[in-house]
Amino acid sequence: MSTSTDPTIQAQPEIDGIHRLARSLYLRHLLLLSMLVLLCGAAFAAVDTNTLPAEEKALLNSTDPWGLAFADQLTRFDGYFSNAKDATFVAGVTHNLVKVWQNKYWFRGDTMPPGAPQTWKTQWGVTGGTVSFQVAVLPKTGATPAKYTVSVLAPVASQVYREEFLKIGPAPYPRFQADAWPDPLVPENSAGLSGLNAAVFYIELTIPANFAAKNFTCDVKVAAEGGETAQITVPVEVVKLAIKPADLNLVAAFSETGLSDGQFRDMYRMLLEHQMQPLSPGYLAKLWNPDKPEAFAAFVQEAMNRGQRVFNINAPDQKLYDFLKAKGWLPYFVIYSNMDEADEATLLKTNIPYAEQMHQQFPGLKIFLAGELSPSIARATDIVMTDLSSSKYDPRSFKLPKAPILWHYYCHLPINFQMRAPLVQAPNMEIDNPALEHRLALWMSRYYGAKGVYIWSGNSEWNVFAKDFWQTLALSDASSNYVYPYGGTHHGNGFLVYPPRDADGPVLPSLRLKVLRDGMEDLAILAAAERYKAKLGDLLNPVPAVFSHPQYYDQLPETLLGRREAILQKLQEKGSASVIPEMSGGIPVKPK
Repeated sequence: MSTSTDPTIQAQPEIDGIHRLARSLYLRHLLLLSMLVLLCGAAFAAVDTNTLPAEEKALLNSTDPWGLAFADQLTRFDGYFSNAKDATFVAGVTHNLVKVWQNKYWFRGDTMPPGAPQTWKTQWGVTGGTVSFQVAVLPKTGATPAKYTVSVLAPVASQVYREEFLKIGPAPYPRFQADAWPDPLVPENSAGLSGLNAAVFYIELTIPANFAAKNFTCDVKVAAEGGETAQITVPVEVVKLAIKPADLNLVAAFSETGLSDGQFRDMYRMLLEHQMQPLSPGYLAKLWNPDKPEAFAAFVQEAMNRGQRVFNINAPDQKLYDFLKAKGWLPYFVIYSNMDEADEATLLKTNIPYAEQMHQQFPGLKIFLAGELSPSIARATDIVMTDLSSSKYDPRSFKLPKAPILWHYYCHLPINFQMRAPLVQAPNMEIDNPALEHRLALWMSRYYGAKGVYIWSGNSEWNVFAKDFWQTLALSDASSNYVYPYGGTHHGNGFLVYPPRDADGPVLPSLRLKVLRDGMEDLAILAAAERYKAKLGDLLNPVPAVFSHPQYYDQLPETLLGRREAILQKLQEKGSASVIPEMSGGIPVKPK
């Protein structure tokens, strides 16, 4: 009997064994996969979609702006009530650097059911600054319509705002897909709710500059009209810093635009409280009377006392110039050039001759102008405002000249320029931009050495609000469309505050204005911390952890908030107050 030497025949038993092992593994994996499918089905079966209200059923095949399927939204939402089966609502709480959408299933943050008080995470503030956070009311699926009221108890001044949600249309720029965005802030503490909607409240605490305690607690109650109450305790740590306005001029154009004199002045004071310096050449022109300059002087002096250090006037007459010079106010006044966002040819033909004339006639009066950093720009203006995405400006390599002074410019559709990188990927100031972008923009301006930030505009484009705006909360698409040479629809370009709801009511702030104010406080904290730079190390450098360049930054707001908190914790450990030295930002800080 011979023995075969064919290797195929010799290996057959091994091959058969491998086949049997593979089949066994396949059957095991098939069994595991079947079990997984059954488990997933059981998990989703916990929500009986047949019993959902009609509005929820309409969302069954949808995702939220993050891309999360509605099935998973339901799972998360039902989890809020896992330890409170009989509750009709839960209270959500989150930080101040996120825009909470109106759909209650889209809320992300901590939640607390009615019952015993629950403690939220510690917030950090500084003397002379503010602490803010957001509370959302999230009614249970299928809850009957009800009214909810928020109350706050704290040893410092507090204010509750109800966030209104604007109905906006499509946008010609990348954004999260949501039809309603929060922005107007109404000083009210209650809301009626039904269906898919959440109510969101912005809670603001103002810490006095002479506040003595190292910490305090803020108690928030959210009460349903049926009596259920959720109670939230918010601990606040207070770092003693003598902060002053940052070395950066945050400015925007504001006009009377149908306001009474009293309404305009109240708006003006409110803006300065938020470290926003209003540029109002029309109003100053109205006040100026060379024979009776007292009203003009009183208004300017009050604004200076409240922190303003940049005033915009129209091209002055000789008497106004002489008056400003005699008062010692000339360094704080600027005029705009005669041609906006000019190209190189226009600069040579129009802007430069104008600058030469103004400088000769009114020496010491600064000119400011938006445009690219062209070769001739220094001859046309004393302050140049340019976009972070401009083709002629890369902040990572740009060397700041002695002249002109550099400001950053936020208009969502500048013209007569080209882009180095996508404008829509850099921080912007629109309603449907994430809140992080508004605040991070100021961090970037400080880091890159800009001495000012100009936003178009404060209230120049209130024409997007129809007469029934406060009833519809819809922006007028027709009036918000820009035409050639501009283009597109830009939600929020042209306003940072909202017109009064009533004829004699106040101008209302926006969520964006609050975020900008928080950014200015950040800059004051960073400047105060400079004296401890050796001990704080890399905490004071936002690059690369917070951002790498204007088009590349950490999009999680918790990163910026975490950096701010880490700095304040270190400062508290040092146990020393700090005072920011006087800085000019291109314009003196101490008006007479």
